[in-house]
Amino acid sequence: MVTQVAPDTYALDARMMDTPATMSPYVVDAVEPVVVDPGPAAGIEHVVDDLAAVGVEPAEVAYIVPTHVHLDHAGATGALAEHCPNATVVVHERGVDYLTDAAKRDRLYESARAAVGDQIATGYGRPELVDRRRCRVVSGGETVDCGDRSLELVDAPGHAPHQVAVLDDRTGALFAGDAAGMSLFGELLPTTPAPDFDLELSLETLARLRERDAETLCYGHYGAHDDPDDALGAYTELLPEWVAAVEEAAAAHEDRDAIVAALSKEWSSPTIERDVVGVLQTL
Repeated sequence: MVTQVAPDTYALDARMMDTPATMSPYVVDAVEPVVVDPGPAAGIEHVVDDLAAVGVEPAEVAYIVPTHVHLDHAGATGALAEHCPNATVVVHERGVDYLTDAAKRDRLYESARAAVGDQIATGYGRPELVDRRRCRVVSGGETVDCGDRSLELVDAPGHAPHQVAVLDDRTGALFAGDAAGMSLFGELLPTTPAPDFDLELSLETLARLRERDAETLCYGHYGAHDDPDDALGAYTELLPEWVAAVEEAAAAHEDRDAIVAALSKEWSSPTIERDVVGVLQTL
């Protein structure tokens, strides 16, 4: 399924865990087209089909930009790079090894398996490696020239240290990765995975993104919001509330399952167990 979310900008549907409306890769149909967040490896055929629906040929894709290297956002990078032989992969310096080195790729895969269970084999899939010679390594602050526009890469740690947000200077579309939380089935939800979640860095990133005065906020999970300042402000309020709720539950319950059960009464999220662990490791 393809949805236009801004001029020349389309949300695809990677059908993460074989479920619609859970993971949005994006296509910027610029003079030099860009795919942002290609999604999980298991969704590659959906992404290729949706590219065709947009009217972008794989050989035309100039850049593939995973906002961060978690498997739900970047797992399809290697496979998509094979489909798109002329594309440069733009990736954070702290994440590039996980896309290009087999040992680190395997470590990331096993870490994800521990977080979400054996369903990862079918739901996420195993990533293919990227040839490092095809990578442009960035740290935030750079721009990507797409011919008729530039994409600003904004360092966006907090959810992950290898995350960048991407701002289209022509349309004002801001691709936030997981920096702005998840917007799933009408709810704004926290995403705070171990081992790298950091509340302070997350709030600093949110403030940095609000300064960009974007026109459209594009979530990885899922779709777009037409009032970025409102959406970013809402997550700025929600995230500390979530961390405080986990801290309160942890004070009342020693067992992790009991903590999750207590929180589930008010916080409904498909990733709640993973997100509780991410907060607990910061306390």
